[in-house]
Amino acid sequence: MDRQNSDGGYTFAQWTESSAQDTYFALQILQMLGAIPEHHERTTLFLQGLQKTDGTYDSMNVAYYCVSGLSNLGAQPRYDASDYVNSLRRPHGGFGNLEVDIETSSEFETTYLALTVLDSLGRSKPDTVSRFILGRVNPDETFGSGSGYSTLASIHFAIASLELVGYDVRSLNRTLEWLRQCELPNGGFTSDPRDTSYLVLEDTYYGLNLMRNFVVKPRYSEATRQLVNRFQNGNGGFRRSIFMGISTFESTFHALSCLQFLSAMTQHEN
Repeated sequence: MDRQNSDGGYTFAQWTESSAQDTYFALQILQMLGAIPEHHERTTLFLQGLQKTDGTYDSMNVAYYCVSGLSNLGAQPRYDASDYVNSLRRPHGGFGNLEVDIETSSEFETTYLALTVLDSLGRSKPDTVSRFILGRVNPDETFGSGSGYSTLASIHFAIASLELVGYDVRSLNRTLEWLRQCELPNGGFTSDPRDTSYLVLEDTYYGLNLMRNFVVKPRYSEATRQLVNRFQNGNGGFRRSIFMGISTFESTFHALSCLQFLSAMTQHEN
């Protein structure tokens, strides 16, 4: 709440401009904590103001953050955003480019964001998506860039996208076997089972989300809960690295999502 600006938007770094990303994650965090956002009318106007008069956005990411944030507030974009989203459909059957860069963790990420926005707007989703994703499966039944192996992020966005178009992902047994190899006895998940030394918070978030997708339980729930708590800074927020770093809304959202999932699972067992 200390990081809400006068325009109603949020920024994880105080005294900087509000952003769609930080505003979305801030709203998600407050919802998980059962807190009512302050000045939500201003926040609604801020998010609506990031859409251009022709219905487009600066990027698919901004569209996702704005539409999802407005949905959290019980509001809608000022203009129909579905035409913009559908304009990003590509001949390969998915959305956006296939290249992975510093701002894109997987070639399936834009497809997942687009499907989520269309779902939020109540629009139909293309039936070409499952063919596109299943057409990029690796020999070990993971999904990736054709390099012969994948990462947890790619699996997460691929499986989440398949679920959004109604595909039963529980039939992908070998994908689940690969996921189990990413699960660490000391808690958390690694992005690549061939390298267990690199540990960041979002990989545990991806791993637990995939457990939810496959309707299975993590093997090391308590160790993972303790691990996630080690990412918290003294100001209450969470950082990306277990060793050091500033708190961000995105990492805090990832941490709270993990803890919420683990808590719900424990209550269900009791």
